[in-house]
Amino acid sequence: MLLALLLVSTAAARPLPIAGLPIILPQSPNATEQFAAAELARYLERITGKPSSIKQANGPAIIIEHAPTDEGNDAFTLRRVDERIVLTPATRRATLYAVYALLEHLGCRWFAPNFSFYGDATGEFIPHTATPTIDTLDLSEKASFPWRKKYVEEGHTHTTENLKQMIDWMAKARMNVFNCPIDYQHEGKTRWDNWRAELTPELQKRGILIEVGGHGYPNFLPADKYFDAHPDWFGMLKGERSRAPNVVFSTSNASAVREFVSNLRAYLKAHPEIDIFDCWPPDSARWSEAPEDVALGNPTERHMLFLNRVARDLAPDFPRLKIQFIAYSSYIAPPEHNRPPANLVMDFCPIDRSFESPLFEEKTDMNKRYFEALKGWVGGIIPPQSVTIYSYITKYAWRSLPILIPHMIAAESRVYRDMGIGGWATYSEPAAWATFELDHYFVARYAWNASLDPDRELAAYTAARYGKAATPVAKYFALVEQIVPHAVGIPGTEIDPAKQRQYVTRFAAAEKLLDEARQLAGPSVLLDKLDASRRYAENEMQIRLVLVARNLSYRDLEKLLIGRRRLIEEQSTKGVINPTRL
Repeated sequence: MLLALLLVSTAAARPLPIAGLPIILPQSPNATEQFAAAELARYLERITGKPSSIKQANGPAIIIEHAPTDEGNDAFTLRRVDERIVLTPATRRATLYAVYALLEHLGCRWFAPNFSFYGDATGEFIPHTATPTIDTLDLSEKASFPWRKKYVEEGHTHTTENLKQMIDWMAKARMNVFNCPIDYQHEGKTRWDNWRAELTPELQKRGILIEVGGHGYPNFLPADKYFDAHPDWFGMLKGERSRAPNVVFSTSNASAVREFVSNLRAYLKAHPEIDIFDCWPPDSARWSEAPEDVALGNPTERHMLFLNRVARDLAPDFPRLKIQFIAYSSYIAPPEHNRPPANLVMDFCPIDRSFESPLFEEKTDMNKRYFEALKGWVGGIIPPQSVTIYSYITKYAWRSLPILIPHMIAAESRVYRDMGIGGWATYSEPAAWATFELDHYFVARYAWNASLDPDRELAAYTAARYGKAATPVAKYFALVEQIVPHAVGIPGTEIDPAKQRQYVTRFAAAEKLLDEARQLAGPSVLLDKLDASRRYAENEMQIRLVLVARNLSYRDLEKLLIGRRRLIEEQSTKGVINPTRL
């Protein structure tokens, strides 16, 4: 027995070559398991130049075990057992996470989607070595947040191609919910049905949940269809019934609610791929002033009453469907009387928050209001794990300016995890992804593991992404984080002339840092994008200074605006500036 144990111990310590190892799947593998094995084989061949077959085999191999469930925190383990690498997922999508974790162990990194504007830099790093080996391997991971979402939202620059690229990256970054509007603002452009046929199989084989809906009450009770025959179904403003899409319909009207639910039921039956449905009021909602609607209570109470009816009526036909509502705008505060039922989940949406400090620090009146509301919701109104934070990181109001806040992302993720919050959600516009790459990357990392050390993460990211230029780039990111959120006039900030002069002066060092990075690394697409973003931020800071300082001329402003226009024209197709929202 002692000899056998010594032999096993010796075998486990001996390096195990990975190149060409067969990949063994469970019997009757599902689509995600088959895709995971194909991904593993594809990347191992890219790393080693040697193909790996997917087949049953004796001897050394990589074994993908069957996941017992589709529900849970997406945990997985990687272990070396004698001459075999064993991947054990707890959920279907965790099968894929285990594969990518093994590839990360071999040196792969997934920084961003492989959008075309990255060119040869791509969004990933794949090492090339003919003889990679694994000595010991014993890794266990699980998600800090069950819901890790990317929102298409307004969808100004999304296409079928770049959405597929983003979905591919989402799985590698361990994000598990893809959200798309039914029809954003009813314009027919950003619409789930436009992409459904091509995206659904891409999402489902990766185990990514499909969330559809958005600000969409009028999708199921459109005024152009119903108003003439049923004006009493619609909201009232100043004594008149309104066709306006942002006016909430009369939720006290039983016939209107019944028709809404009937139309929603038909939509869901025609779209069985939907896992989570967003049942949100219109954006910039104005709530009906009709006496019978006002009698139901404030907007939050009305919202809850209506959602209770929707959830109750849909539950028999869609027992596994999650219905999501939002705490937002005039209905951000929790209700006093009505409670959400068990099949409702919530996005908490602090749209006007300040990003000069973490939300939980409550340093501004608005942040304090939002955080108090969040604590109210999770303090007995709804289970914390049913709440996702709609973070507004990379929001449109940032106007493609490099608001890079990795330490705030890390700090907030830890607080939300400790509160038991269920998830993180962020925007996903491709047009400015390169500007916000660090934020996208950090949100994904911290949604998966809120315990990571941000300084170590930054050091690892800059080393892997920028190579020889890592040190000056890390200093550049630190400077951007310290200055830009306070100096470019994003919502929640005020520009003080004296402080603004100091910010402009301090930010001049950014150019020198990127020059140093180029001297170390040579020509670089990634450094070019950082420098374009730097010039755009510097221009914006100087414009703000001209606007608040009385001793500077309008000629200075005109010159800066001409420079701004040139930058926008140059960078609007390079992943730096989204020209649709400036």
